[in-house]
Amino acid sequence: MRIHYSEATSILIILQTLWWGLNSQCEEPIESSKLDLSVTYDLPHFVSDTPIQKLLEFNGTVYVGAVNKLYALSKDLKKIHEYNTGPVYEGRDCSAPDPCSGCNNKPINSNNTNMALLMETFYDLELFSCGSVGNGVCRRYLLEDGPLDAEVTCMYSMKNKDSSHGCPDCLAGPSGTQILNVMSSGVVRFFVANSEPLDLSVPRLHHTISVRKMRETQDGFEFFSDQSYMDLAPGLRGNYPLHYVYSFQSGPYVYFLTVQREGGSSNAFHTRIVRMCSSDPEILRYVEMPFECIYSERRRKKRSAQVVFNVLQAAHVAKVGYDFQQEMGLKEGEDVLFAAFARSKPDSPEPTASSAVCLISITDINNFFRDFMQKGYTRKLSHFPGSEEKNFNQSPYSGEAQITTQQVFFNRLQQPLYWSL
Repeated sequence: MRIHYSEATSILIILQTLWWGLNSQCEEPIESSKLDLSVTYDLPHFVSDTPIQKLLEFNGTVYVGAVNKLYALSKDLKKIHEYNTGPVYEGRDCSAPDPCSGCNNKPINSNNTNMALLMETFYDLELFSCGSVGNGVCRRYLLEDGPLDAEVTCMYSMKNKDSSHGCPDCLAGPSGTQILNVMSSGVVRFFVANSEPLDLSVPRLHHTISVRKMRETQDGFEFFSDQSYMDLAPGLRGNYPLHYVYSFQSGPYVYFLTVQREGGSSNAFHTRIVRMCSSDPEILRYVEMPFECIYSERRRKKRSAQVVFNVLQAAHVAKVGYDFQQEMGLKEGEDVLFAAFARSKPDSPEPTASSAVCLISITDINNFFRDFMQKGYTRKLSHFPGSEEKNFNQSPYSGEAQITTQQVFFNRLQQPLYWSL
């Protein structure tokens, strides 16, 4: 199957049953395609004691973040080490001085759900695990002497307790978190995006989107400045669902994929892709763009019927393989985004059973960002107040071309990031 486009080449794989009409006939499967049900397959497997939330593979070791547990597994999924992360006691009557200590004299009442799991190799070989307890404070595991060393640091510093920037050590939010660590200019920057909670009774300790670094003492985090974070507008809190689904780095940029409302006053949901400079210690170069899939079904004597897949469910970035490289006309080793979308229920982010998997190169995504900014299809961000005070460098080759931090905007008829068969 070869597909041609005027501005980008993409492949759409539809994961749904198509009805071809009453006159269609199903062919009998060939003999070689029949399964041999007498064969017993003994596949490597691991069974956790509690539900699993996160998986991370590094140098042949698989790290598993689960409720109250952190596991290190061999490549054939045999347990090497197990570390308890909970349960703990949390409550207003806890007199512990920080989120690391807990209340040992109280009955346990809170399970620790793993919210983020990431590896850092620039400073040390270390694993960060961030849970739902302790306001999302992370633990740092040194891996120099084994898959899970005995040296564990709670990433909370009392020096940050009265910070004017909030809680820089509180990374993982209660509604879901995407964390991306990137090394740039000799500093590891931690880009953090927290999905917005709908419960206003939850204390607001987490910024919506931010970038921070580790303290030199490696026992906590700090923001570069008060320009290193942005928060959802106060008037939208509690009634503006904002879910961060996936994050990745490619070239000089970091990206976040979100599912949110099409606008502050709209009840319809769609997906957006966010791009920031990985070298930026402050969120000064921020841009986001609607990101959906459209499948066009050709019908006889009728116009094409379009099906919009609007809410992202999962995504993954990988280097393009030979077959897709040839099919899509890409360069060897180019980054490609695999995105699984679903059609949502009306005025809801909840997915239906209709889904699709889409492929697009990161080069094409960057071209869309560049073209639509240059053509002026932009508008100010409405859900992040204060963003108009920040500058966006329109061209990496011209330091004088400045525009306000923008959200890429386009006429729906042009379909800049929509593709179909």
